[in-house]
Amino acid sequence: MKLEKILDIAAECVENDRIPIEGLKMVYKLDESTHKKLDEELFYKINNNITAFHHNEIIEINLAGITFIFEII
Repeated sequence: MKLEKILDIAAECVENDRIPIEGLKMVYKLDESTHKKLDEELFYKINNNITAFHHNEIIEINLAGITFIFEII
């Protein structure tokens, strides 16, 4: 899963009036390789290489009021 896909999911939820987004949490269980790649992609988009990358076991981000949680299988 890539950041672009997460943004697409968030946009779809926000644009669809039938999906209540207040308090919405989406949990994804990813294999270790995919999880690490997503973690790195998010890290470098946010930190802009200021600090060293450290892989997190749980990634939690909030986009448009929707909480996305990514865990390793």
